[in-house]
Amino acid sequence: MRTLHITLAAALVAPALLAQSPTTTKFTPLGSINIFSTSAAANAEFIGTNPSAIAWNGSRLWVAGFCNTGTAQPSAIIEILNPLSGSPTYGTRFAQATPTGLRGYSGLDIQGNTLVAALDLGSAVANGITAWDVSVPGSATNLWSQSARGASGVSFDPGFSGVDAGVGWTSFSVARRALNNSVGGAVIYDTTTGFNFQAAGTTGTLWRDTEFDPDTGDIYLRKENDVVRAQRTGGNACATGSVIVTLPESGTAGFTAGQNLAYINSPYGDRVIFNDRPDGSNVQDFFQRVKIVSPTGQAHTVDWGTFTPVGLSTAWYDFSWDAPSGTLAVLDFGTRAVYFFRLEPPTETFPYCTAGTSTNGCNATMASAGYASASQASPFTLSVSNVEGQKQGIIFYSVAGAAIAPWGGGSTSFLCVKSPTQRTTAQSSGGSLGGCDGNFSLDWNAWMTATGSAYPVGTSVWAQSWFRDPPAPKTTNLSDGLQFFVSP
Repeated sequence: MRTLHITLAAALVAPALLAQSPTTTKFTPLGSINIFSTSAAANAEFIGTNPSAIAWNGSRLWVAGFCNTGTAQPSAIIEILNPLSGSPTYGTRFAQATPTGLRGYSGLDIQGNTLVAALDLGSAVANGITAWDVSVPGSATNLWSQSARGASGVSFDPGFSGVDAGVGWTSFSVARRALNNSVGGAVIYDTTTGFNFQAAGTTGTLWRDTEFDPDTGDIYLRKENDVVRAQRTGGNACATGSVIVTLPESGTAGFTAGQNLAYINSPYGDRVIFNDRPDGSNVQDFFQRVKIVSPTGQAHTVDWGTFTPVGLSTAWYDFSWDAPSGTLAVLDFGTRAVYFFRLEPPTETFPYCTAGTSTNGCNATMASAGYASASQASPFTLSVSNVEGQKQGIIFYSVAGAAIAPWGGGSTSFLCVKSPTQRTTAQSSGGSLGGCDGNFSLDWNAWMTATGSAYPVGTSVWAQSWFRDPPAPKTTNLSDGLQFFVSP
């Protein structure tokens, strides 16, 4: 392949890059484990009648318990030492408490060797929010504790541009993010001074779970069975919250527990995964109750691959996403199972940037059919329509990223891919001279095979078309851009 050298001009102001997000999500199941023994009081790994919260870092897994009976029984946390083996073994349980019934842990999160936990005993207790050093597999050392009613989960808050990072949490009866220093536990903001994320036009404060976008610091919460988002504007500031997903729930008080969520930050586009749990019935289907949306609430179509859940359940699920490994752990409260998945690259393509207007008023537009594949077994056709007829042109691409840079003084085109770029074979647009009925076409998978090239699964590629237009500035014009990912 030859490198296409393109000179950039800076005479024009480029339009904003319109970021596209996937509307589908595909997972490959990696395995599952049965952790029923953690619910048997006679066992050393007993953490409660049901497991209620998990934390996963791609290789290590922690599970916290819940007392789902009317009598007092212990709840605790334990590490599962070989989570992907199919036959779990356990470390030493820790953080044991004794709820009076229908209480326990509402959330866990892991960052480095620090595990944080939220415990709900019905009112504020000295160990409502705790942090643990888990650097030694199978054991834990308490780092600090915060008095709280840990009813609403807990999550590491990245702050806003690095300002006010720490351990973020909230509780019932408030709509503010409290924040503790993640190392020593010092209070940075409490539930009266942290930023207010209450959704506009809503009341009620039964927050069930709390998560943050690790890049922006935006906060996501379960408000009973709904999903709320508040965009971060400062270390201790956010815009008014908005309900991005509205879901029904039995009763009017919203006292069904067990609604959770996780933020999936991925090079394939960010997502929010959550469980729709309208009631506590034990006949609910995993595929109907586990849902994914974009960060703004756009519903995704989810492909779970060959995964089969243990069976119908109570729809109480907890989620933990590990970005470095691109894997997700899902805990099923009712069947006492944990499922593991790998997020796959989307097979969608995403148009972006702006096509130039040619001398005869043509706006060349890119599209595709099929999907890019590392195996290159089936066609993936990049096409360019609305090209000026009877013109020579090429399709070129880059794995360096997107760009929107002016093409030249007076030109309406923009270069939409970062250098270095790779060019494909020149071709004629066909069509009629002076018309917009020309087109280009390329089987990108076949091109990869013919040139002996290959990119790893998950690689993001940005493509664009260039064609001759002698009366135009620089005697050429460009199409819009198209982003796609390399799938298996």
